[in-house]
Amino acid sequence: MHVFLALVFSALLVYLFVQFARQEEIQDQFEYAILDVEARLEWARSRSSFPFGMQAQMEISGELLGKAKNLWDQHRWRQAYQTALRSQDAIDRAQRIYSSMIAAR
Repeated sequence: MHVFLALVFSALLVYLFVQFARQEEIQDQFEYAILDVEARLEWARSRSSFPFGMQAQMEISGELLGKAKNLWDQHRWRQAYQTALRSQDAIDRAQRIYSSMIAAR
């Protein structure tokens, strides 16, 4: 009985170490992506005018940002990081739209 409990405890310990390692592997990249998107969304919201399509990309980015944070809280780290990257892509598109409007002036 003691051997069985020791095996179960060991397996649980290994499982927890693996989960921790998986989270640590991606956490820095995830945090960078989140901070980047939040800062650029703040910048975008401070603009006085929004060219056609920019506001929609900002909304998409904001929604994806919230979804990424929720996925992180649910311990779905890889999905959270992928969603954060999609949010970055959306804010990239919003900034390109804005830049093209400024360049056209």
